[in-house]
Amino acid sequence: MSLLESSNVTPPTLEVRNLCTTFHTRAGLLPAVRDVSLRVQPGRVLGLVGESGSGKSVTGFSILGLVDAPGRISDGQVLFKGRDLIGLAPAQLRELQGNRIAMIFQDPMMTLNPVLRVDTQMIEAVRAHGR
Repeated sequence: MSLLESSNVTPPTLEVRNLCTTFHTRAGLLPAVRDVSLRVQPGRVLGLVGESGSGKSVTGFSILGLVDAPGRISDGQVLFKGRDLIGLAPAQLRELQGNRIAMIFQDPMMTLNPVLRVDTQMIEAVRAHGR
């Protein structure tokens, strides 16, 4: 019996274990995300930072199940409140996307309104999904 099973410990909101995302190219397999692991506890915030091309966006797309061909998650787990998102049916994943888990995309001029506070925009997004 694990610690989580034997107590009232709340699982992390998000846990990524050894995530690997690769792209099939003419030159062969291109690893874009290699062995990424992270954990976000309830009520906490995590930001991904790094140089251009370091894999931040692909990591986010992978977590949300938004990697398009020729890319694919080649290894690892993405657990949202203990539920593995990798391998969910598209309809099951769509129920979570935008409603329970979301991403602010990298282009701030297309994603965020510069005249509104960020918290105001986050609240609007939550309300838009009926929460």
